[in-house]
Amino acid sequence: MRIKTPPEEVVEPNITPMIDMVFLLLIFFLLATKFADVERDVRVKPPSSRNARPVSAIPEEIVVNVSRDGKLLIGGKENAIPEIDRLFGTAVAGNPHQAVVIRGDKHSVLQYAVDVLDLCEKHGIERTYLTTSVAGP
Repeated sequence: MRIKTPPEEVVEPNITPMIDMVFLLLIFFLLATKFADVERDVRVKPPSSRNARPVSAIPEEIVVNVSRDGKLLIGGKENAIPEIDRLFGTAVAGNPHQAVVIRGDKHSVLQYAVDVLDLCEKHGIERTYLTTSVAGP
C-alpha cells in the first residue's frame, strides 16, 4: 500500500521585514541629514546683477554674511572684526588657498564689506568673492 505524503510547501523567505527596515533607515537618514546651509543667512538679501552665477558650496570657503545693520555673521554666529581677523589668520595658516565669500545685504553700508575685504588683503587671501543675485526682468 502506497502512503500518500502531503505535498511539500515551497518555503520562500519573507522579505517584508527587510523592506520595512530599509524604509525606516531611509526615513531616519533623511531626517538626520542637515538640509539647511548655515552659511547662507536668509535675512541677508544680496544685490542683483545681470551676470550673477550661483555660488557653489566649496568646503574651504569662509562665508561672511553682512546684515543690513552691519553685523558680520559667520556660521550663524555674530563676529567682531578682531574675531574675524583671528579666524582668517588661522584659516590661512591651515590652507594657503583659502577662499572668502562675502554676502552683503543690498541695503547695508558698503564699508562693512570693505572692512572684511581689508582683512582678506591683510592675510593674503586672493580668492575673495562678493555675491549677488540674478536681476529680475
